[in-house]
Amino acid sequence: MDMSGELHDHGGMEARITKLEADVAAIKIDVAAMKIDIGVIKAIGATKSDIADVHTKIAEAKSAIIIWVAGLVFLAQLVPTIVRIIEKYI
Repeated sequence: MDMSGELHDHGGMEARITKLEADVAAIKIDVAAMKIDIGVIKAIGATKSDIADVHTKIAEAKSAIIIWVAGLVFLAQLVPTIVRIIEKYI
């Protein structure tokens, strides 16, 4: 402010403040969008317990497959013997 009571813009302060205000408004919009994105991620994202459940189910499935394969191999070994026994009595 000078002696006459007028405000002077020293170094473009008014323009810089206007730009800062516009930047803050843009940041607020970006933060609001990020909050929405984070909410969606939290809603559909997997938690540690979900991942642990998946690991448990995979381990159970592996065990079941191994048991089935072992059983089939065992039965495959028995089939020729069973066929011979049936042929003997028929």
